[in-house]
This record gives sequence, structure tokens and C-alpha cells, in this order.
Amino acid sequence: MMMMMMMMYPVFLAIVVLELSWVYPANSFLIPAPTRISSTTSTSTSSATQLSAKRTKKKPKAKSNTICVNRQARRNYEVVETLEAGVSLVGTEVKSIRDGKMNLRDGYVRPTKDGRSCLLYNVHIGKHSMSGAYFQHEERRERRLLVHKNQARKFLQQVDQAGMTIVPLKAYFNDDNKIKIQIALCRGKNVRDKRQDIKNREAKREEQRIIKSFRVA
Repeated sequence: MMMMMMMMYPVFLAIVVLELSWVYPANSFLIPAPTRISSTTSTSTSSATQLSAKRTKKKPKAKSNTICVNRQARRNYEVVETLEAGVSLVGTEVKSIRDGKMNLRDGYVRPTKDGRSCLLYNVHIGKHSMSGAYFQHEERRERRLLVHKNQARKFLQQVDQAGMTIVPLKAYFNDDNKIKIQIALCRGKNVRDKRQDIKNREAKREEQRIIKSFRVA
């Protein structure tokens, strides 16, 4: 009897294994392999982010050294000669100029009677907002220009004999971060000259407009 049971035991095990294989498939006992992200997808996403970063990054604008420009000067006068001049300022005026509180529109220049220097008149420099009333400057005071004596004498002769005018064209910071004013010896325009300037300006604008339309087409 014992021998018979030992002979039937392998058959019994085979039947059990067969029954289990029907209930639980062999693949269910396997551990699924971890999913791998394709390298092409990662490279495409990284390149897309780099392109978007390049598009969003803007180039910094070049800083302009110009403080203000007298646009009425070239409209009303014919410029004969220009000169760069320094200007004598007080502390609150320098601070206001750095804040953009300067206007050259109504300004003009006159040489002194002895011909040693030139004075700047009627140029508006606003008061500094962070300074007290005691330390403030007069907004339209006369200011001494730093020019050579020979140049000042030449300007005096031109103004007295030829009837010319000296006007400030623009104010700006030089390479040493000092305030400079470009002054010009000018001759007044009559109505005919002003009309001709307007015609020339309109013709130039029309020419630029035509060139731009050809480029677009």
C-alpha cells in the first residue's frame, strides 16, 4: 500500500500544478519591468525649453547719454557752427538733471561784454524733490558756460556785427559722465525758408514710405 502511494504522489503533484496553471496564468507571477522614457522625448522637451528661453530673453537696450534736445532750434534757425561747452551747476541742479528735469526750448546764449565767457539764459531746470527749500536753486537762473576766451570773443563779434544768435541744441553726458551742452551759432530763418524745410521734410517722409512699401512687397 505504501509503495502504491509513493508511486501516485508525482501524478498528484502534476495534477495540482496543472490545475493552478489554469487558475493563475504564468505571466501573472512575473514582475512588470519598469517603464523607460525614450531619449528622443527628453531631448525634444529640452530643446523646446531652450528655444522658449531664447525667445523670452530680450536684449538690453543701449543706454542713451542724451538728456534733452531743443527741437525748436533747428526749426527756427539755420545752424552755422556748433560747439561743445561745459556748464557751471550747483548740486541740486545736477540731481534734477539726472532725474530728467531740464528743458532747453526757450534757452539762448549771450557772450559777456568783455568777451571772456558766455552765459546761458532762460533754461529751465526743475527743483530737486528730495532737497529742502533752503538748498533749492532758482529754476531759470543764468548759468556760466565753460568756453575758451577766443571762442567767446568770436561769438561776441558774430552776434554784434552779423546779427546772429547763439542757442543751445542739446544737453548730454560725455564719456566722463559730465554734463555738456552743445551750443550753435545760428542765423534766423524767414517764412520762405521754413516752408521749404517743411516741403523737404514731407518729401523725405514720402520717399521713406515708398521704399518701405517696396521692401514689404
